[in-house]
Amino acid sequence: MSKRLYTIGPDDSIEGAVRQLGERGVRHLLVLDRGQLVGILSDRDLKRALEPRKAKRKKLLNIGGLFFLLEPIYVREIMTRDPVTIESDATVQEAAALMVRRKFGALPVVKDGMLVGIVTETDLLRHFAETQASVAQNRTEEPGIQTQRRKTR
Repeated sequence: MSKRLYTIGPDDSIEGAVRQLGERGVRHLLVLDRGQLVGILSDRDLKRALEPRKAKRKKLLNIGGLFFLLEPIYVREIMTRDPVTIESDATVQEAAALMVRRKFGALPVVKDGMLVGIVTETDLLRHFAETQASVAQNRTEEPGIQTQRRKTR
């Protein structure tokens, strides 16, 4: 879980969201309205919103294969509203199972109704990699246990 939260407001433009995702190197922004979690915005939401064939025709203009926004698109128009959250005392396995079952790339984490973090696919992969590395290290430190390494081509 990351306690560093990157947030955006529902009335911000998607241009600001794209800029923030790029600057911060993240794929999800939590959408807060007056301090309350009201949505989540992913890079996939943005890609869908800017896909010329799927976007609202009135907002995109195609000139020779270049697309221009005719009017702003706001975060509230494309965010996932009322996102599913997970409690801070949930296990890694519970978070992973929920994310796999619901096909989520991230889960906001709450404690007593307050937003305290976010769990992402990257967090879960990092946890898995560190856990496996620790298990492998423990095996090599035990007397009589040998690990086999396969040659890679």
